[in-house]
Amino acid sequence: MKRTLLILSVILSFGSISGCGEIKDAADIKFDITKSHTFYVQGSATTLFYDLNLEDDENYKKYKGKIRSMEIDSIRYAITSNAGGGGTADFYAGSYGSAFPAATKVAQTISFAAFETRTETNVEWINKAFLESLLNGGKLSLWAVGSGSGVNIILPITIKIKVTANPLE
Repeated sequence: MKRTLLILSVILSFGSISGCGEIKDAADIKFDITKSHTFYVQGSATTLFYDLNLEDDENYKKYKGKIRSMEIDSIRYAITSNAGGGGTADFYAGSYGSAFPAATKVAQTISFAAFETRTETNVEWINKAFLESLLNGGKLSLWAVGSGSGVNIILPITIKIKVTANPLE
């Protein structure tokens, strides 16, 4: 009996000194969420917004209150059709359902020549931290904005988000 109590007290002492953080961290679950949308950019105008809602994803719903971190792994774009002149396109983001004037530019300007198409390419970031801060609520709004006379492009995007959740939290 004394030996059992001694072993139990050693185990409890060791557990209180070393903590359970390592055990908890080992329970982390990592998954990706991929969202796609196609913007139709015409002229020097703002496109309709795209509301990205992570609650459409089953894993996100399952672990919603247990999420430790979310980060944008990539936003990839392509120009699959260009029926107009050369110009530029920019991506903006804002709070879910917000109006465009409250949006912030999040990626470098994409320049293209008349009739140029482009295969899938990663955006170059200028404000990734802002975009990721919007993800904390699980929702955000995105816009594509064209500049240049005669701009008429189809701009599909794919957003890949890396999520770490822990069911023990």
